[in-house]
Amino acid sequence: MTDQTRADGVLIVAATAFALVLMLHHPTSFDTTHEDGLLLSDWSNGFVHAAMIGCLLALAVGLEGVRRRLGGTRLLTRAGAVLLWAGFLALAGAALVNGFATGRLMASTSDPVIREAGGRAFWALNQSLTALGTMLVALGAAAWSPGLWRLSLAGRVAAGLGVALAALSLWHTTTDGGFGLHVAVAATAAFALWSLSTAATMILARPQEGP
Repeated sequence: MTDQTRADGVLIVAATAFALVLMLHHPTSFDTTHEDGLLLSDWSNGFVHAAMIGCLLALAVGLEGVRRRLGGTRLLTRAGAVLLWAGFLALAGAALVNGFATGRLMASTSDPVIREAGGRAFWALNQSLTALGTMLVALGAAAWSPGLWRLSLAGRVAAGLGVALAALSLWHTTTDGGFGLHVAVAATAAFALWSLSTAATMILARPQEGP
C-alpha cells in the first residue's frame, strides 16, 4: 500500500509540473485585445488544452489516493473530493471551449458578426467555467485541510495552503472574477503549491502511515 501511496504522489507531482509548463506556453487568444505574447512561446492551442485536460484526469487519479488515505468515509473528505472532481470537470469544460469550440466556430464561418458574437459568448462561457472550477477546487482543498493536518508536517503545510487557496479564490471572485492569461497562470501556480505539498505527504509517508 505504501508503494501505491508514493506512486499517487509522484503522479500528482508530474501532472502538476506539466500543467505549469503548459500554462507558460498557453497560446494567445483569438481576441488580440486579451493578454498575449508575454510568457514563453506559444504552443498549439489544441495540444495545450487537450494536454491540460489530461493533467486534470491524472490529478484526479492521484488525488483519489489522497482521498483514501484521509479516510474515504469522513464527511469533509467526501465533500472535498466532490468539490475537487466537480472543479476539475468545470476546468475541463473551460479547456474544451478555448481549445476546440472557439476554433471550430472561427473555422466554420467568415461572417465577422457571427465570429464576434460567437467569440464573445465562448469567452464568457470560458471565464464562467474557469471561475467556477477554480472556486470549487479551492473549496475542496480547504475541506481536506483537517485531514491533511493530521498526517505530517507536509500535511500541515498543505492544510494551511488549502485554506489560503479558498480565501484567495473568494477574494478574487468578489473583487474581480476575471481570468486573463496572467491571472490563470498565477492561479495554477497557487494550486501547484497545494498540490505539491499534498503529494509530499504521500511520497514521504512512512510504512505505518500507508492507507
